[in-house]
Amino acid sequence: MSRRRLAPCVLASCALGAFAAEQPWQVLGIGGGGGMFTPATSPYDPELMLMSCDMSGSYRSTDGGKHWEMIHWSQLHSSLGCRPLFTPDSIYWVCGSELRVSRDKGKTWTPVVVTGGTAGLPSRVSGGQAAWTGAPTRLAARATVGLSDRADGKSTAGQASRATTLFVGTDAGLWRSPDGGKTWAECAKGRCYAVLALGSKVHASIDLKYLVSSDDGKTWDEVKVPLFDGHGFQALAGAEAGGKSRLFGVVFKVGILKSEDEGKTWALADQFRDCNDIHMASNQPEVSYAVQEGRRGEHGVWRTRDGGKTWENCFRMTGPKANVERSWVQTEIHWGYYITPLGFGIKPDDPKVAMVTTQGDIYITRDGGDSWQQAMNTPAGKQPDDGRPRFASNGLEVTSCWEYLFDPFERNRRYIAYTDIGFARSLDADKTWSWAAKGCPWSNTFYKVVFDPAVKGKLYAATSNRHDIPHWTHTDGNRPNHAGGVCVSDDHAQSWRVLGSGQPKLPCTYLCLDPKTAKAPLTFYATFYEGGVYKSTDSGQTWVKKSEGLGNPGNLHAYMVKAHPKTGDVFCSITAHRVGAREFPVPGGLWKSSDGGESWTDLTKSLGLKWPGGFALHPDDPNTICLTAGTVPGGPQGGVYKTTDGGKSWARVIGDADFARSAPPGYVHCFYVNLHPDKPDWVYAGTVAHGLWLSQDAGKTWRRFDAIPFRACQNVAFDPEDKGVMYVTTFGGGVWKGRCEP
Repeated sequence: MSRRRLAPCVLASCALGAFAAEQPWQVLGIGGGGGMFTPATSPYDPELMLMSCDMSGSYRSTDGGKHWEMIHWSQLHSSLGCRPLFTPDSIYWVCGSELRVSRDKGKTWTPVVVTGGTAGLPSRVSGGQAAWTGAPTRLAARATVGLSDRADGKSTAGQASRATTLFVGTDAGLWRSPDGGKTWAECAKGRCYAVLALGSKVHASIDLKYLVSSDDGKTWDEVKVPLFDGHGFQALAGAEAGGKSRLFGVVFKVGILKSEDEGKTWALADQFRDCNDIHMASNQPEVSYAVQEGRRGEHGVWRTRDGGKTWENCFRMTGPKANVERSWVQTEIHWGYYITPLGFGIKPDDPKVAMVTTQGDIYITRDGGDSWQQAMNTPAGKQPDDGRPRFASNGLEVTSCWEYLFDPFERNRRYIAYTDIGFARSLDADKTWSWAAKGCPWSNTFYKVVFDPAVKGKLYAATSNRHDIPHWTHTDGNRPNHAGGVCVSDDHAQSWRVLGSGQPKLPCTYLCLDPKTAKAPLTFYATFYEGGVYKSTDSGQTWVKKSEGLGNPGNLHAYMVKAHPKTGDVFCSITAHRVGAREFPVPGGLWKSSDGGESWTDLTKSLGLKWPGGFALHPDDPNTICLTAGTVPGGPQGGVYKTTDGGKSWARVIGDADFARSAPPGYVHCFYVNLHPDKPDWVYAGTVAHGLWLSQDAGKTWRRFDAIPFRACQNVAFDPEDKGVMYVTTFGGGVWKGRCEP
């Protein structure tokens, strides 16, 4: 590899608060389809709601869940492990393992504990001592009223002051701050399952112990609960009104316990359901919701309106007494559902308002569980051609996308290729979307779509039931059920069928059309993960393997294939081959064929890249290629590589250290690179954790798109009639539309 002789990267507008200055970006898509978590409603603002996604996004709604906006990743992300905590003037939530606070209704966030350490480590106090061990999973607060202090340290009678005592629970213990987060002290050791401030007491469940404090957490007493039967509380909830208080707790393999005397004694309220969460509005002791979360077994929401005497299932998605307005992933692709961990939320001062999140949906009730409405998009009638339901985005775009496409024959027809939910189409230029993967046997993921250059309404797609290649979780070997193939649609994606014969039963990750064939019979190349490259010269009717010399022995994880528009030379990238948790024994790279796939030459042997990804070909200069790579443990190879001599030498034009100067982490996973169609010296690099980057001088200097609120960016596409507008697909945050310059 030749050493880089380029100027150091220029990192412009990379301050963590700079995102607000740029022009806003608009999110597009069909809505939902990804795991959602931690729904919560503010007791101080009835319209303010928060929730998180398992793809790292955090979201807020200021109109009661009708519309949502993503919180910028530099402010907050990776919040699904803990519910937000609302106090009269602040909101506390987590960003990974760090506790953050917002004082403007969740729009901007700052660390509660100022740290000089590395992101992903526990928050730290001055002097370098850890404030707590592990990531926060439980938060609580108790407001205390006392006498205000004078400057001389003496209290002034009659002058009340209010302080907030904060509690943070992790899998290692419980910590307390009596001054709103300035100083912290450990209360108890062990896994914290629950912490609840109610009235004059604070209640906590630590391992198998139930602890109660009467002095704001300074000291704790263990209360023995004979009904535990070797277990402990998995969750606690409580309420008080009119001088009456009630506590509920759920115990695995035991049931729901109830206390009427502030936790001194407990009785069995329900014994036949293994619920693992429970909720109450703090001002209504009669109403409670018990929740069973998880993938296996029975799941649902049980409600009591009489203080625990009777319980009924109030979340019924199917059956004669169904009371849930099912989302499109339930009605169109017929997913089952399970309630996600921390997937229930209740308005703290109104038990009529509650939320349920699943692996693909979010539902809200405003009548105490009698009925539930989906809140992941806005229904918008039916498509005029096939009658399928269509939907407008409400901002909850929580799914990974690979491509955004314009129909070359009709401008208003648009398409999105997705993970998990397959394919979506719009007939009205992004306003509404409908699911569009009917008939494809591998409809989980559409990786790449190609339009027939001569036949209107005909599309070809690389599809797979294995998603997320080449991201970390899907760089190992295929399992027996992993399959895919090339499919074709003759009706603008209303329906699909398998194209031809001869394809291997392997995930199909990419598809390209030979530019020399503009009408039938068309020549295609397709990549199959573990199968290499297959070629068809009869418009896809038959497929033949063309992988002689492709890949290194033991690694045929073919990912992307492209043909140069001028020469017709074919290029194929071989991505990572991961074995176990951290081993990458066989490198990948970029290969070239000048004879239609009959033979292949390794262009990157000198690089020894463990985790290559996608690449971009300069449309006018066949010798100029950009290639991406990710860093593996012990191998800091991430970034963008460029050759201007057909692969004889390569320069790393941006790498791990360059990205790390803008924001942590210190390594980069970079899998997608694109060139502007009119300005090929404009190079766009998408990263998993550092956002989207642009070089306008062929890789010499770079800037980040700080206005995009999601950090895991993938491919870009350009409006064919206004190439100043581009569309960015993301790994878990939908499609974002904005200007082509930062």
